[in-house]
Amino acid sequence: MDVAYFVARRKAKGYSQAALAAGICTQSTLSKFETNYQIPSLPILRQLCTRLDLTLDDLDDQQRQSKAAAQQLTQAEEALMVEDYPTVQKSLAHLTVEQLPTVALQMQYHYLNGLWLTLTNGNPTAALFSFTQILDQLDEAHTTQFTTLAYLGEGILYARQNELAQAEFFLTKVKQALSTALTTVVAPGLAQARLLTMMYYLAEDYYLRDDFTQSQHYVSLGLAWCRREHVTYFLPRLKFLRAQNLLALGAAPQQVVAELVDARAFARLNDNQALILQTTALINHYQAMLQPFKQTEGGKDGTYQSPFRTRS
Repeated sequence: MDVAYFVARRKAKGYSQAALAAGICTQSTLSKFETNYQIPSLPILRQLCTRLDLTLDDLDDQQRQSKAAAQQLTQAEEALMVEDYPTVQKSLAHLTVEQLPTVALQMQYHYLNGLWLTLTNGNPTAALFSFTQILDQLDEAHTTQFTTLAYLGEGILYARQNELAQAEFFLTKVKQALSTALTTVVAPGLAQARLLTMMYYLAEDYYLRDDFTQSQHYVSLGLAWCRREHVTYFLPRLKFLRAQNLLALGAAPQQVVAELVDARAFARLNDNQALILQTTALINHYQAMLQPFKQTEGGKDGTYQSPFRTRS
């Protein structure tokens, strides 16, 4: 039990021993706890902790470190989902795998580190090492969600290296796992947000392979998930990807602009500066095209054939 932490908390809250003990126990009992490590009864200790806004777990040094690490990793993961890469880097820089007390936290660290390196064009060997730590060491039985996330990371990594067969191998595993997960009850919070992560990157992969119909399938799946679970992590990028797919499929500029306007609004909500710039540039371009389009009412069949494609 970390008595020093208890004492520091008491002093930070401005309590004397007498004031803290009042109505709970004698000052002597509190003094013996703080100076001689004589632990009082559980009801007394719980009341003292409550007065200091502590839990009993807070006095467990390992529990406290685990809680702090979990908060750092959650911050990093939420930042990664909105492309706030500096925050991801800063959060991960304060942690090492060795200081993480549970296997779950270690897997989360390796997943985040590997995907962050992949998405920022970092060292591919280091990224692959993080993913294989999950697959070969921490989750050898491949029973946790982190195995699927490691497959996702490897798929994105190989796709960026233009090793498309390898990328497809791992992303197929992700599709299979996602299909299964969508038929089961998933715990709220990050576990659900990670499914959205899979949906987005599968949609992006199909877009980059010019399979726009299949990309739209995962975009629609992701948008429906956002509405149902009331999350916005990937909402701006899903809207932007839908606009890109519509553009590639020859949709009218009005449809594209509507999706881009939505994407920009949600990007502002998530403070995604890179996407705000991308959407604004395209909105301005298409708005300039709308007037002549209205005057001619499109082509002979009433549709607009896009003269170019824009990729992210």
